[in-house]
Amino acid sequence: MKRALPVLFLLLPALAGGQEPAASPSPAAAPAPAEPRVVGRDVPPPKRVKSVSPSYPAAAQAIGQRGIVIVQLVVGPDGKVASAEIVRSVPPFDDAALAAVRQWEYEPTKVDGQPVSVSMTIPITFAMRLPDVAREAGVPEMRQGVPPPFPGGAPPKQPAQVTAELTIDPQGQVKEASVVAGNPPYTEAVMQALRTWAFVPPSDGSSVTVSLEATFSEGKEGARVQMRLFGARAATLAAAATPAPPPTAAPSTTPAPAPAPTPAASRPTAAVVAIPAPASELPAPRPPAPVSAPAPRGAAAANARTTPPPRAAAPAASAPAAPPVEIVPALPAPKPTDSSRLEAGVSAVRDVTLTEGVPDLTSGRRPQVPPLARMDGLTGKVEVRFVVEASGATSNLELAGPEGLREAARQTVGSWTFRRGSTERLFLVTTIDYGPEAARAQVKRQG
Repeated sequence: MKRALPVLFLLLPALAGGQEPAASPSPAAAPAPAEPRVVGRDVPPPKRVKSVSPSYPAAAQAIGQRGIVIVQLVVGPDGKVASAEIVRSVPPFDDAALAAVRQWEYEPTKVDGQPVSVSMTIPITFAMRLPDVAREAGVPEMRQGVPPPFPGGAPPKQPAQVTAELTIDPQGQVKEASVVAGNPPYTEAVMQALRTWAFVPPSDGSSVTVSLEATFSEGKEGARVQMRLFGARAATLAAAATPAPPPTAAPSTTPAPAPAPTPAASRPTAAVVAIPAPASELPAPRPPAPVSAPAPRGAAAANARTTPPPRAAAPAASAPAAPPVEIVPALPAPKPTDSSRLEAGVSAVRDVTLTEGVPDLTSGRRPQVPPLARMDGLTGKVEVRFVVEASGATSNLELAGPEGLREAARQTVGSWTFRRGSTERLFLVTTIDYGPEAARAQVKRQG
């Protein structure tokens, strides 16, 4: 009887409730989380419903730096980004890319009616959008640059305006910039932006000076900067030719009267641009030296000694008079055709260099490494042989090089336009060197 008591005590709780004691759940029984489905292989790309643009780092913006950051995302069943990590790093942009993508949201992806997690790779391109600038006629087109950053702190009560002048060299680069009017910190913001600006090279190959007007204001739509470029003018002005001194007649027995001096107020103003002087402003040709007459004798000699010469010219300075210089207006050199020019043209496309005999490259895409090639670490050189038509467009492209880089090279060269000076077809070849980070091209004539 004593041995049965412990058994009864153990059975009493179960008998009282009419149920058997429940077994405690084992931790190992919890289902393991499913692996995220891969976008493009297992599931289609989800639709993004919330997007936040990454902010452009100020340090990269100041120097005009660009880059592509590749991010690996895991989107949870609720459509929110569960994790994000950098697959391909560009240090100035990594933090900005992660801060933006972590705020993105997607429509939940469902498999068999159940929401699942997905994994995908997203390339984020940091490319500076050209600022919105109004241009007057004669101002070159902008091809690179960022707008002035709006200064922090309290917004201005009234619109703040800055006026500046910038000089564009024959290659389209801003070589000089100065503030004409304005107050800090808006003047510093304008000068910071001007360091990143570049333009299409002027068509006549000269330097151009233009004026910039930037207005900083705060409105209902937020802070904004309105800009306009105007007043294009030649930057390098030809110096006016120094007028030659009037010709001095050789000493003779009957010197010519000296010309009356011209009052300073009536003297012609020197020309600002290099325009040939009209014939009326050119110095008179040097008169021929007079032939000396035989010396008089007797009474004639005495009369000659006593008769004063009429209105003799004032004696010159002790220094000998400079001989007159004949100014001949220079004729412009004939413009060579494509077949005869030997100098290298100017490339308006970044990372493209031209060798001797190649005309100006006026527009087109710059060579860039394709995103897939970056991910796979694919590098190499692609040679493209092509023809430049009379219109300047490229045709008949023949490519040789790695297969993963050919299509990018085809699109790049196919977008180029050259400046032509003749109707004959031009045969060129370019070699595009695709590295791990950047690509460069060199264009030359076919041998």
